[in-house]
Amino acid sequence: MTIRWSTVQGVYTADVQEHWTRSRSLGLDCPLDVFEQLFFDHHGDDDFAGVVRFVDWEERGLSGVALQRVAVPRPYQHAVDEARYRTLAEGIQDDRSEIVEHWCTAGTWLRLPILVAGDVMGTALDNECLVGFTRRGNLLGLLDRGDAPEATRHREWLGSAPRRH
Repeated sequence: MTIRWSTVQGVYTADVQEHWTRSRSLGLDCPLDVFEQLFFDHHGDDDFAGVVRFVDWEERGLSGVALQRVAVPRPYQHAVDEARYRTLAEGIQDDRSEIVEHWCTAGTWLRLPILVAGDVMGTALDNECLVGFTRRGNLLGLLDRGDAPEATRHREWLGSAPRRH
């Protein structure tokens, strides 16, 4: 069954839980955190439609080394670079104290970024960042500073092409 972006947007409500429940009743199957970052936070953003409709989501853990190889769409590279260089120079900087505290205590992001596998994008790339560019830049800056070990695994959501049975 095909679930169109416009159909999910058509059952939009300002309450994320209700919007997710309505979308699940249409047959959309993705975790609430993924749904919120893609369909709710990007309500009305049709650019996501072609990417996120037909993917299987799973929570994964990738090492800092693997995350250094994640591709970034060109329009968002500046956000990654800016966060990376700011973090390299000054450590984690954020107006939200809970974010800074979580980085300092856990050494990773509070909210999981969203990646998609190359097979979703039709490329030979391993993974591409879809949401969480500043988070990724912060991690890269911590790796550059030596404040985060490269072997440490960081959780993220990974969307991949549905498996055929």
